[in-house]
Amino acid sequence: MSTYKSKQYLFVLLKVIVVIAALGFIYHRISTQEIFTVGGFIENFWSSPLFQIENMLVLATLSFLNWLFEIFKWQVLASKLKKISLAESSKQVLTAHTSSIFTPFKMGEYGAKTLFFSKKQIKKVVFLNFLGNMTQLSVTLVFGFIGLFFFLKWNFPQSLEGYLLLMGLGLLLLFLGKRQISVSTLKIKGFSLKKITDFIKSIPKTACIKILLFSGARYVFFSFQFFFILYLLTSESWIETLPLVFVMYLFSSALPVLQLFDFAVKGSVAVLVFSTIPAQIVVLSVLIMWLLNAMLPALLGSYFVLSFDTKKFIKPVIK
Repeated sequence: MSTYKSKQYLFVLLKVIVVIAALGFIYHRISTQEIFTVGGFIENFWSSPLFQIENMLVLATLSFLNWLFEIFKWQVLASKLKKISLAESSKQVLTAHTSSIFTPFKMGEYGAKTLFFSKKQIKKVVFLNFLGNMTQLSVTLVFGFIGLFFFLKWNFPQSLEGYLLLMGLGLLLLFLGKRQISVSTLKIKGFSLKKITDFIKSIPKTACIKILLFSGARYVFFSFQFFFILYLLTSESWIETLPLVFVMYLFSSALPVLQLFDFAVKGSVAVLVFSTIPAQIVVLSVLIMWLLNAMLPALLGSYFVLSFDTKKFIKPVIK
């Protein structure tokens, strides 16, 4: 028990260190820019095309599409257990998102989604949610490695051969490891790998394709949204900026942090990656993304959390 608690405290400490380091790095980058003045920045910000009606509609539409495809994805995943409507999927996704705001790696959404299913389906709900998140992460990795290729090609061409060699070696080891590891004995978090692979195989191929496509669509929408915000504030070229957006999401996806402080981590990574763009512009872009895609959906999900029927979880007192 003490070992378990020690690990918990260590993990919390790691999250705190990450957030403090991220905020410190952002402050350092902004404060060392001599040309930066708060008054001048605010004036330029309000006069930017960001607040034109048509651009605000584009940003709102991209956020809507981002979450719509997440709702589509969960609807397909949940259909493995029971058919749910688009409205019910929206309720479950937004409730889970709100519940995950104060947890790292969206852990809160796992528990929240199990509340909508029977107790005997809890393990399957957790795994389906895990599968959806891993599919999204896989898309992030693929685009991220593509972006990293162009980043190295433009900035560190001498490292490109080493990068390709490492990627090839990694794929080879993954292939060999898959053939050598016994799926019947290996376990992940107490679950037999064989049972996990059998469960995945039981999901129809059409459903798997939909899950992958929906994850890809989400990534395209929120990546383009981030580029679009940067473009409105700086008029940067999409050819040079989009690969850097992919790199930013690649690096930030590996850092453990509460959703509530996600903007701090992504902001510090973005400031590092977009070194040619003023830090305050980059941080502002990340903050707008955080408000549109994390906080606004959390506010919507708060309605479902507050209106959630808890009667079935409260056992009547027998006198």
